Amino acid sequence: MPAASPTVFFGHGSPMNAIEHNEFTNDWANFGERITSHNKMHLTHKEIPNTDKGTLVYPNAILVISAHWATQGVCVTMNPLPRTIHDYSGFPPELSQVEYPALGSPALAQHVTNLLREFVAPEPISVTTTWGLDHGAWSVLRHVFPKANVPVVQMSIDISKPAAWHLEVARRLQKLRDYQVLIVGSGNIVHNLGAINWSDNAEPHPSSVAFHKYIVEAIENNDIDAIVNYASHPDAAYAVPTPEHFLPLLYVLGARRPNEAPHTVTDGFVYSSLSMYSVAFG
Repeated sequence: MPAASPTVFFGHGSPMNAIEHNEFTNDWANFGERITSHNKMHLTHKEIPNTDKGTLVYPNAILVISAHWATQGVCVTMNPLPRTIHDYSGFPPELSQVEYPALGSPALAQHVTNLLREFVAPEPISVTTTWGLDHGAWSVLRHVFPKANVPVVQMSIDISKPAAWHLEVARRLQKLRDYQVLIVGSGNIVHNLGAINWSDNAEPHPSSVAFHKYIVEAIENNDIDAIVNYASHPDAAYAVPTPEHFLPLLYVLGARRPNEAPHTVTDGFVYSSLSMYSVAFG
């Protein structure tokens, strides 16, 4: 039986990372090459239920939970051909010319809804063909899987729910990894746009450093309670003024399995108040 897919949290930072090559995007690309080459010899996949076996790729599909799709209730993309969403303003026009033409996976979307329906009841799980891939997804994936040859499904963040709820959702999605589905959370541990210093050499704010250190140490020690209760940290109001960029981390931690050690993909700060830490398990 092939090994389960990894699960990974990406600190995605600025949308400009989509078209730039820097230390962070290079690390993302190396991560993609590493997991793909390591598993090329294990392509006898356990298929996603109700999907036809076509050309085998690794992973079978990707489920992305992005900071840039926050909703009331849970929604999953059912698009066979998801559009590339350019959900930002004020950036150079060439950024909005980028397309990430990955296929969707209605079969994976249906499997996700089946796994979560009972947990979220009596609230429904919505499916949509109007949402596509927002920049929290494609700005990273175009480096990790530049051929766009792996189907991608997005699931929204129900912003009305507390942190512990998101962790429990992720635990119910963990079994997707046995079908070689790569579960991706895309956000930032520290994300304070109001405090950004656009200087290239901007030093990280002390509150950025303190909160980042607290969360990374909790990840390394598997101290899930500390992470779920992140808002109690004295620097949380600075580091996480709104929760949508932090919550994708919980989806990766919930999909983590016992005894899986964290592997840092990339680390560092930009613009004083953005943490670029990315971490994988498995």
